[in-house]
Amino acid sequence: MRPSLSHSISIKLKPSKLLLGLTVSVSIVACFILLYLPILFLIKLLAITIIVTTSIYYSLRDALLVLPWSWRHIQVDSKGQLKHLNQRGETFTPALNAFSIVHATLCILNFKSEPFKWPLPPLILLTNAQHADELRRLRVWLRWFKQYHPDASDSFVF
Repeated sequence: MRPSLSHSISIKLKPSKLLLGLTVSVSIVACFILLYLPILFLIKLLAITIIVTTSIYYSLRDALLVLPWSWRHIQVDSKGQLKHLNQRGETFTPALNAFSIVHATLCILNFKSEPFKWPLPPLILLTNAQHADELRRLRVWLRWFKQYHPDASDSFVF
């Protein structure tokens, strides 16, 4: 018998200053490291431009949630079906990848991309006081109730 939830889990995502700070600080440190490397200045400038551009993009998408394809809402219904809603209002029912990370203060949900044209961006959840109970219930669902059936696409190749 498949386990069911007594209540659905619903989390409305909000911008994260902590995730923004982490993204910005990692990109600043990476830029300073590049400045001290003994390589051509043009290569340094190109690498720093790439780092700054990608950190701005990921800050807007994951930390500030302002891009149209940023996640807005996550829900697990009583049947255990995971659903996501983005800023455009599109609803997705993705399957979780085996490489999702579940920790007491951080959850990174990676999704399989088979039914979708483009891979879905991961969902990064940091524990905060506003959604502590819902995040705890989500972590319990991810660890205990979510049944994972491995397939050939998730296996490591040695």
